[in-house]
Amino acid sequence: MKASEFKVTDGQDLLASWESSPGVHRFFASCCGSPIYKVDADQPANIGFRLGTLDTDPLRTGKVHFMVGSKAPWFEIDDDLAQEEGGPAFGQRD
Repeated sequence: MKASEFKVTDGQDLLASWESSPGVHRFFASCCGSPIYKVDADQPANIGFRLGTLDTDPLRTGKVHFMVGSKAPWFEIDDDLAQEEGGPAFGQRD
């Protein structure tokens, strides 16, 4: 998502972060360890946001399944969306 459209409105004091690789900072809930988002210094205009943290419908639908080369063998993809073995470069999908 665009970094300019992201704002923490409550619980800022509960966020913690660590640098997982040079220039990549991952933010998580310090109370439970749940991952929230990541910021990459090479892509400052975008953040990688975990959709599982949302409690409302984001009003968007998927465009592609990516990382299907490492999906669980028991998971069946049963729609017509494009499939990519790997994933897109950070910030390349909207």
